[in-house]
Amino acid sequence: MKRITIVLIAALLALSPVFAQGTKEQAAKDTRAVPEAPTTFTDSLGRTHSFENGITRIAPSGNLAQMIIATVAPEKMVGLSSTINDKAMFYMPESMKELPQFGTFYGKKANLNKEALILADPEVVIDMGEIKDGIDTDLDVLEDQIGISVVFIESYLTNSAQAYRNLGKLIGEEEKTEELASYSERALKKAEDAKKLIANPVRVYYSSAPDGLDGIPTGNFHGEVIELIGAENVVPSTYSGGGNIISLEQLFLWDPDVILLAEEDAYRTATTDSRWAELSAVRNGQVHLIPSGPYSFIDTPPGVNRIIGIYWLGSLLYPELYSDIDIEDEVRTFYSLFYNYELTDQELEKLLDTRP
Repeated sequence: MKRITIVLIAALLALSPVFAQGTKEQAAKDTRAVPEAPTTFTDSLGRTHSFENGITRIAPSGNLAQMIIATVAPEKMVGLSSTINDKAMFYMPESMKELPQFGTFYGKKANLNKEALILADPEVVIDMGEIKDGIDTDLDVLEDQIGISVVFIESYLTNSAQAYRNLGKLIGEEEKTEELASYSERALKKAEDAKKLIANPVRVYYSSAPDGLDGIPTGNFHGEVIELIGAENVVPSTYSGGGNIISLEQLFLWDPDVILLAEEDAYRTATTDSRWAELSAVRNGQVHLIPSGPYSFIDTPPGVNRIIGIYWLGSLLYPELYSDIDIEDEVRTFYSLFYNYELTDQELEKLLDTRP
C-alpha cells in the first residue's frame, strides 16, 4: 500500500508541469478573450475621449500642434497641417518628408481638407494652443464631420511643461514628454528668478520685417520672450502707426539699447546704412540677428522653440544673471532633446552667429 501511494505521488508530481502549463494557457486565452477597457482622456476643454488601444496614428490640426508633436513622436504623424520649408526640414526625421498635407483648422489661412484627413485614417486629431471663445463647439462640430476624436491641449509659453505632460499622457509617450517638460520648467524658472534681480531693464526693439521697420509691440506674443526675461520692449502696446510699421525717425525717438532682427536683409541695413548709424544700439554694436533653424528662437511659431530663446536672450542681455548658463551646451542639449538632432561644431557656430 505504501509503495502504491509513493507511485501515485510521483505520477502527480510528473504531471504537475503539464497541468500548470494548461492552466497558464487557459489563463492567457481568458485574458485575450476579455477586451481591454478603453483609455479615457479629458482634454483642456473638459471634453472626454475614449481610445480602445494605444494611439499610434496622429494628425495635427494646426502648425503649433504639428511642431510640438514632432518634438515627441514624429513617427506617429500621418500628415502635416502645412508644408515644412527646406531650412526646417533639414532638422526633421526622414519619415516626415513624405507626409501628406491636410491644411489647418484655425487661423486666417484656415484650409483644412477634411477628405484628405479622413483618408489618412488617424486615431486622433490634436489641436494645441490657447483657449478661444467657442472652441469647444468648433471642435465638437469637426469631430462629428470627420468621425475622428479631436482633442484639445492648451499650450502657451509659460505652461509648456504641463502641455507636454498632457500630450504624453494622451499618446503614451510620458517618458519622452517628461524630459521636455522638465527642461522647459528649468528654463522658465531661470527666467523668473533672474527677472527678480533686474533693477534697470535693457530697452529692446524687435522687428521681423526685411527692412527692420515693423516694430513688435509690448504684449504681442511675437515678442513674449523679451518681456519674459525682464527686458523692456520700447514699442508700446498702444502703438499703431499703420499696423506695426514705424518710421526710422520714430525708432530714433525710442533709441533702444539693443535691436533684435529676424531677417538678414534687416541686419545688413541696420549695420551698414548710414541713416541707422547714430542709433545707440548700432554705435555700441548691439544689433543682433535672432538664431533660426528649424524655427526662430523667440518668435514664429509661438511654440516651445522659444524655450531655448529664454537662455539665448537672457545670456545676451543679462550675462551676469545667466553666468551659470553655457549657451553652447544649452543649444546642443535643446536640439538633441526637442529636435532629436545632434548639432556639429560648425552647425552650432553658424546658428549662434548673429551676423549673416
